[in-house]
Amino acid sequence: MDFALPFPSDHPLSHGSGRATTKAAPAPLHLLRRPATAEGFVLDATAPEEQCFVLSTELPDEHDLFTDGPGIFHDVLFPAETMHQAAHFVAQQYFRVPGNRPGAFASSSTDILDLTPWRRTGRAAHLAMDLTLTPSDVVNGVPRCLESVARVAIDGVSCGLNRTRLVFVMPGALQSHRARGRRESLNDTCPMAPADAGRSLRPARVGRDDPRNVLVGPPLRVLDGEFMLPVDPAPEHEVFHPAAGGPIPGSLFLEASRQASLLVAAELHGFEPGHAVLTHWRTSYRGLGDTDLPLTCTVSSRRPSRDAAGRPVARMRVIFSQGSRIVASTSVSLLQDC
Repeated sequence: MDFALPFPSDHPLSHGSGRATTKAAPAPLHLLRRPATAEGFVLDATAPEEQCFVLSTELPDEHDLFTDGPGIFHDVLFPAETMHQAAHFVAQQYFRVPGNRPGAFASSSTDILDLTPWRRTGRAAHLAMDLTLTPSDVVNGVPRCLESVARVAIDGVSCGLNRTRLVFVMPGALQSHRARGRRESLNDTCPMAPADAGRSLRPARVGRDDPRNVLVGPPLRVLDGEFMLPVDPAPEHEVFHPAAGGPIPGSLFLEASRQASLLVAAELHGFEPGHAVLTHWRTSYRGLGDTDLPLTCTVSSRRPSRDAAGRPVARMRVIFSQGSRIVASTSVSLLQDC
């Protein structure tokens, strides 16, 4: 069965999004289930076991976020966000996870395996992802966890890998967890910054053109090679703003860690942000980020190495904190492609 993913009409991955800030919505997303048995095709039956899908769409040609920047590479944020949305959809549609159990990220990763297909050519490019979703901790036929693996191909060339682990939490437990995390964060204070701190940074320094897509601000502190930066919550942003009452979304951590790493790599190693591409990103989440509390990230970097082609590669560690509480720990690799 082939169909467009039914994202809300105002979601940036929904075809025909009416948000005024979006130049052009991406093409429809099509998801094809591949049951392991013939009975699965006939009955459309889904047991709480591994299921496979193929997701197909066109990469954005013109979009306020996904094509904002130098225009050299396709944005790794688009397939990552697409996979996350597909995993949430499949959890409810095929694994019967109730809609009132939000999926919280336990871990997530993105890797570019072949850089060539990611280069923009000025022509339309097709994105395909082979999705494998494996449920675990199944209670009464409903999984509490879902492992998602997406093998990414652009124009038929395999070039990327995304992994995500989602945990579906009962509403009461989610609120309790968030309240406990908030109390822990408030036990200490993190450096305060203006609400528009990220907008005070020139977009080109973090690989963007539009100030509305800038998520980090100038360093609050630099000590022994570690940079502490404020993270802008991007209020009302079509991708980074959470649903009503929801925690900080994973897409914000991906983009903020990329931007923070670009800023530090330029400062410490002379990288040119417009020609640096994220080739590895891996995050483990230690709690739920609260949109009402200041968020900072601390970036440290090892001495750059060289890839097989002799290009510099910077490896960074990015720790996101709210007060005394670490909410996410991230590793990032940036390749200088010039």
